[in-house]
Amino acid sequence: MAAERGNRLHRWLDRYAGIPLVALAAGARRLERPRRKADPEEPRRVGIICLGAIGDLLLLSGLLEGLRRQLPEARLELVVSSGNAVAAPLIPHADAVTAFAVRHVPAMLRHVRARRYDLLIDSTQWSRLGALVSNLSGAGLTVGFATKGQARALGYDRAVTHSPDLHETENFLALGRALWPGLSGAPALRLPDAEPALPPRLTEALVDGRRHAFLHMWPAGYKSRLKEWPAAHWARLARELTGAGFSLWLTGSAGDAPRNAAFLREYLPGAQYVHSLAGRTSLPELAWLLARADAVVSVNTGIMHLAALAGAPTVGLHGATNPRRWGPVGGRCVSLLPRVGRFAYLDLGFEYPADAEPALQHLPVDDVLAALHTLDAL
Repeated sequence: MAAERGNRLHRWLDRYAGIPLVALAAGARRLERPRRKADPEEPRRVGIICLGAIGDLLLLSGLLEGLRRQLPEARLELVVSSGNAVAAPLIPHADAVTAFAVRHVPAMLRHVRARRYDLLIDSTQWSRLGALVSNLSGAGLTVGFATKGQARALGYDRAVTHSPDLHETENFLALGRALWPGLSGAPALRLPDAEPALPPRLTEALVDGRRHAFLHMWPAGYKSRLKEWPAAHWARLARELTGAGFSLWLTGSAGDAPRNAAFLREYLPGAQYVHSLAGRTSLPELAWLLARADAVVSVNTGIMHLAALAGAPTVGLHGATNPRRWGPVGGRCVSLLPRVGRFAYLDLGFEYPADAEPALQHLPVDDVLAALHTLDAL
């Protein structure tokens, strides 16, 4: 949903069409009164809706672990968006995954109604689409977020406060705790066994005897420019790391490949031991590489969460995004914020003030180097 969050038309439709539609669907659910009554302690068919971004789905894996422990015989089925479906192969405990473009609402509704879920959990935080689908799902029991200011919780059988004071992993777990107060779980990955099939020169670089650092420079989603770290800072960090014996790997999507190339031409012309991976790996293949990384530095995006959950020493760069809400989760993580300015104000991802500036310009390179030392990565 990062793209949908950044699409003004989608957000306008979500609010001004979504709110009345959710209210109508909530009324329809009350009238429907499903013929089957699920025992909330022993549902057999459980659907989990996640129409968020890649990072949302990765963090939601903690809830799936808790559900699997609580319901070892249940079938757990994910319903995801085309925007985060690339992460689905990495999510443990899901028995099935079905992906839909967010504009394909009728198809999503047909699928959910046909599954006849005993329990349907909607993990969507702000969009009304998840609530609309839940209200019309025919599920025996529905659980979802009551997010302040979003008017989306009217139809859930159990509405859970979506807290701006909790890390999102805890918010996701709260959905399960609405039924099982002691439910616990931690985000995790199902890492692939096979190494990526890269071009020979990159494969050789992976075994050149140097340590390997991965840099993810490009934030995704709404107003991403305001979440970037300055290119000159990345360039100095790259020079420091290559001088310390690292090979560098610039990650990104296929759409980021031209940006990586332009960065290398302008800031690191002729640099040795620097490679662009943008568009060359699937997300599971990148996870395989990150699990073997000696260091990762990333702006706050799905790749940061992927690196942290893969076990890499990870430094997350947070400007507008609040690390208490959206920081990396793992045993070897450091979250950094700028030293001055306005920062850490995002909750749902679109609450930018009118005078917002790229806050990460106030995060010095020396802070990142110190964090890498803290993680024993440098």
